[in-house]
Amino acid sequence: MPTENDNISAILQKLPVFTGLTADEYNHIQKICLPARFDDGETLFVEGENSPCMYVLLSGDVQLRTHNQGPIHALNPGELFGEIGFISQQNRTATAIARAPTLLLQINYEVFQNLVLREPRISFTIMRNIIMNLSNHIARMNEGDVIDLSYFHK
Repeated sequence: MPTENDNISAILQKLPVFTGLTADEYNHIQKICLPARFDDGETLFVEGENSPCMYVLLSGDVQLRTHNQGPIHALNPGELFGEIGFISQQNRTATAIARAPTLLLQINYEVFQNLVLREPRISFTIMRNIIMNLSNHIARMNEGDVIDLSYFHK
């Protein structure tokens, strides 16, 4: 019978930002993830605040919105969010609000930094994945060729 840890591991392995990590490296990531629960209507973070965490939506419903544009994205379970401010250590670019009882995995910046300093391959893999994701986003915007990420994980 699958355990909650097995389910969390399976979700982490589906996230593009963690593609290419070894089983041991996924275990390291999983160990730094903390569960966080939010009630319907509760604000997770506010646009303009500092960014000490990124999140993975396990269940529930989260909406991202900005002051200027209003709602910009409804997240689905298994999605990573809050990573822009987390990686850049810039202020939040949007507000996140739970639209149902919500369960998340929270990854704290300082704990993550300690992990990647001890495990540089994790840092390299995640940063490469972020760069490839951004490159593909720009290519799609410019109607260019999208890069096949599987090439880098052989």
